[in-house]
Amino acid sequence: MKKMSWLRWPLEHYSISLLIIGILFVMGIYGMYVMPKDEFPHATIRQGVVVAVYPGATSEEIEQQVARPLERYLFTFGEVKRSKTTTTSQNDMCIAMVELNDNVNNKDEVWSKIKHGLNSFKSQLPSGVLAIVVNDDFGNTSALLIAIESGQRSYRELKDYSDRLSDRLRHIPSVANVKMFGEQKEQISLYVDRQRLQAYGIGQQMLFSRLQAQGITTMSGSISDEDQQVPIHVEATENSVDEIANQIIFSDPVTGKVARVRDVARVVREYDSNSSRIEQDGHPCVLLSMEMTPGNNVVQYGDEVDKVLDEFRKSELPEDVTITRIADKPKVVAMSVSSFLRDLLISMAIIILVMMVLFPLRSAIVAAITIPLSTFVSVAIMYMAGIELNIVTLAALIVVLGMIVDNAIVVIDGYLEYLGKGMAPKEAAIESGRQYFMPMMLATICICAIFYPFLITMKGMFLDALQDFPWTITINLMVSLVLAVTIIPYLETRIIKPDKVSTDGNAITKWVQKTYDRVLDKTFLHPWMTMLIGLGVILISLLILPTLKIRLFPYADRDQLAVEIYLPDGKGLKETEAIADSVYRVLRPDERITGITSFIGCSSPRFMDAYAPQMAGRNYAQFIVNTTSEQATLDLLADYQPRLSEAFPKAYVKFKRLDYLSVPELEYRFYGDNRLAACGGRTTDGAHAPDA
Repeated sequence: MKKMSWLRWPLEHYSISLLIIGILFVMGIYGMYVMPKDEFPHATIRQGVVVAVYPGATSEEIEQQVARPLERYLFTFGEVKRSKTTTTSQNDMCIAMVELNDNVNNKDEVWSKIKHGLNSFKSQLPSGVLAIVVNDDFGNTSALLIAIESGQRSYRELKDYSDRLSDRLRHIPSVANVKMFGEQKEQISLYVDRQRLQAYGIGQQMLFSRLQAQGITTMSGSISDEDQQVPIHVEATENSVDEIANQIIFSDPVTGKVARVRDVARVVREYDSNSSRIEQDGHPCVLLSMEMTPGNNVVQYGDEVDKVLDEFRKSELPEDVTITRIADKPKVVAMSVSSFLRDLLISMAIIILVMMVLFPLRSAIVAAITIPLSTFVSVAIMYMAGIELNIVTLAALIVVLGMIVDNAIVVIDGYLEYLGKGMAPKEAAIESGRQYFMPMMLATICICAIFYPFLITMKGMFLDALQDFPWTITINLMVSLVLAVTIIPYLETRIIKPDKVSTDGNAITKWVQKTYDRVLDKTFLHPWMTMLIGLGVILISLLILPTLKIRLFPYADRDQLAVEIYLPDGKGLKETEAIADSVYRVLRPDERITGITSFIGCSSPRFMDAYAPQMAGRNYAQFIVNTTSEQATLDLLADYQPRLSEAFPKAYVKFKRLDYLSVPELEYRFYGDNRLAACGGRTTDGAHAPDA
């Protein structure tokens, strides 16, 4: 009895106990709104891309002269995961997707070493290789994607608005970076008339030479199929179209006649129609990608951005220019927190209803109080420990919602039992806590220990993501244990009075107890039968296990999906644009879609932690499709994926549900030197077979 005398202290000094728990409870409510929040835990992205540029080389030459030597060199680094590192050979360039081993935590140091080594390795490649570019900045995720779009404004005007908005947004302390995408640079194009050139006796090379001699840099472009015109794109080193048009390119010393650029060509200031671009609902747009400094509250971050956007709309933005949030992480996280609080209230109601059937109402109220008390005290401890609120820690809090009431129920049941034996309420509360404390503590420790093997078995990003999961569960369950022997005894003496409740139980509890006693008697009378039944249940469970769907992380419940359009290598932007426009025209009339952001010849920034940006080219397009609801997203995927995935010859349209798992569900890779295309073709044919 003396050994457990500390259990008497919280009840005898209940004012101090209530003060401490009350402070922690209020701190938990406060922390729920101000503590660091993000959608996904911070994880080390161990991926990067190495691009070798070799103008004029075919894909076969790239494969032999660049890809293979580059791959061999990358494999000399022990930190590189060979099974996940691949190279792709295209005309003019080689792209190597490099992944580091799961045990690499100092990725910046490793990439610095790789970059330094590649600078020396470049001398071993053909002299035509202009550069080797390394991009290891794959881990920065956009907290917000904001589109500035208009159907009446030029890209230059949209960029001006974007620059001014960016300057305002950078004043927010939690903003880490603001990047601009979709900017289109103006150029001055010369459309040359061959017949006029011949009339003046000027050749194209002479024209180029004269322009270069006068400080104008020409750039080679696509040649028109028309006989009379050859488009020649020129960088706008001059400020005026008239200045270039009036440049003298030929003079006759005998007659004194001169020929100017305008005499042989049409000079136009325009945007390059062959460059990649971004559109919002079919209108030109410039995209701002906003990143948040780690350790901040993304919901508050979104509120601060909203204030800046509202002020900018009122003070500087004309009516024909619209600002649209495309990817909105603050909204996603706010909805997750709201869903958790909703589940918290639902669980309290369920506990009260269930316990009203088996226990008196006053007992049910005491048990239900444990849920918010334990949850918010745990959040206060998480807040002080620097644990952020994200999908993993919220999942941990939800997992233990049904467990944190167990200790309270055990203590309350013991209290009612001792009241029935004639004990005073205070002594019954203390004795109940004393008797059940050690069994409850051992059970709590065992439950907590179940989750720590995650930290041993998981590797790489999964380990990074799950670091706080077992700790969150441990904090919550330990808090519920402490509350069960400190605060619950006080609530018992104040709410559950001997003259207010029945300690004998009701008809349901008596029937349950009698049924349990009969079953227990039979198990002891037939021990072998009991063991066989237990083994049978285990065997059935093992048989059912392979049929269950298993996922480490769930799909992302978002009112958003992605569409990726792939064309074969070598296809131009015009073909990609035509297919993307066809897909857009099919999707846009659908009332379940609120907006479509098109990336033609380029890809979006990483707008979700597990959605890696693609290596885009002229043969690639992407849509970010925003929908009216999460259910609408699922319905759209079910409707359009079968219809459009292979509706276009030589193009594949992939509708992608956003997922917290970045690993493809099914992937085939062929290794070897010969007949790879044939193997890939046979595999593709087999996958499309009716019985596949």
